[in-house]
Amino acid sequence: MADSNQSGCLTVGEGVVLNGTFVADVASVSGSIEGELTVRELIVSSTGVIKGKIIAEIIDLRGEIHDTLTAKKSLFIRSTGKALGSVQYAEIEIEKGGDLQGAMHKIDSDSSNVSSTNSVI
Repeated sequence: MADSNQSGCLTVGEGVVLNGTFVADVASVSGSIEGELTVRELIVSSTGVIKGKIIAEIIDLRGEIHDTLTAKKSLFIRSTGKALGSVQYAEIEIEKGGDLQGAMHKIDSDSSNVSSTNSVI
């Protein structure tokens, strides 16, 4: 059933709701997750909604993330993306129309140094 190239991948299809704590290499979310998600790379489609604590190296956000998210390397908020809550990032890119509301904290990708900025964009 599963190809070997999909090892470590979590795919949450549209209409699927997951609750709990998840760890994967790559996650693609078109449905809903409530809980904690730790991944290397996260792609949230325009129909995807995550409520909970997210930790990832790279986040490509086209849907919604509520609560706490940490992008250890890069956070891309696309024109349809919404990040609401506490956001930590090493690098950030927001397309026109993208929404970021809450506490923002820039982190050093090489260490745990955090500088804080509270703003609504």
